[in-house]
Amino acid sequence: MTNGGMWKAMGECMSLSARIVDVVSFMPDRVVSNAEHSHGDDELAEHAFFRGVAERRFASPEYSSADLGVRAVQKLLDRTGMSASELDLIIYSCQFNDTFWPGIGPDVQGRVGADGATILQVDTSCCSWLSGLRTAQAFIESGQHRNIVVLTVTNFVSRLPEFQRSTRSRVLGDGATATLLTPGDPSILAGFERSHGAHYGLLRFEPDVVDGVFRNYWERGCGPITVNFTRERLELLRENALTLVPEAVAHALKQAGVTAEDVSLLITHQPNEEYIAEWRRRCGIDRPRAHDTLAKYGNLFHGSLPVTLADALDQGLVRQGDLLAFGTFSNGGDMVSAMTVRWNGNPQT
Repeated sequence: MTNGGMWKAMGECMSLSARIVDVVSFMPDRVVSNAEHSHGDDELAEHAFFRGVAERRFASPEYSSADLGVRAVQKLLDRTGMSASELDLIIYSCQFNDTFWPGIGPDVQGRVGADGATILQVDTSCCSWLSGLRTAQAFIESGQHRNIVVLTVTNFVSRLPEFQRSTRSRVLGDGATATLLTPGDPSILAGFERSHGAHYGLLRFEPDVVDGVFRNYWERGCGPITVNFTRERLELLRENALTLVPEAVAHALKQAGVTAEDVSLLITHQPNEEYIAEWRRRCGIDRPRAHDTLAKYGNLFHGSLPVTLADALDQGLVRQGDLLAFGTFSNGGDMVSAMTVRWNGNPQT
């Protein structure tokens, strides 16, 4: 290649932008209704953190995490007309993988027939989908990859029968999503992410105490995995979440050169009805310009944003040119993420 040709090729790569083509969800068939459960003696049963979920989906044992991932990716390929052989990269996050190690990525890649694709696990907890989109954007804009799937799989609460007895488990659900990005007119106008290590440990997923003894998850005789909430931790978590998410959304809007008045649809994380309502208020976005799936799907961790977007797309709530704002946080507030998107993906019928 001549020097002129080399610089021309580099210029073409540098001008590439990432387009979000489509977002789909695959939700397990098994519906679990919260109306069937009593609160028992749980002192946190009436806490606002656990309100707003009428039902959710359980995946295990009918589906492994890889099963969920394969079905989500295949649904995406079928709907977009993209061939598995055209995929260059699958970026995934999974809670829980089917084995401690390796993760489900290679299994999904092999089973969908994406023989030319590599895999990359990106895990920033509930921020993982936005982190995955930003990673895909960077790969496309650098010219290293063209057709990228960002996959989220949540197969968590259905695998924890001991934890299911707690009222605190009844906001959690299972499901999977797949998002296709390719070169094209830019969809992502701005992204904002920050880590806040001072908040590490406010939300812990770890073994329960057995006979008065705590053992780490790698130790023989450890208890079943649980989520160790306390009233004090929940208050600190609330303060962090309600402050960090609207601030991050505002940063992403400002970076994109738009305001809250320009937003067509706000989609936030889905922990409970109080947080969602307060985020709308603090973002300055009224209820008709927001969408959530909390009541019917619950909190899917990293899957909450794409499940809700997929639902909005399926309901015809998103039109070409709409400005979408996303905001979420991870764990007890150790990370926050937001994104501003101009929707130019495939139209839904």
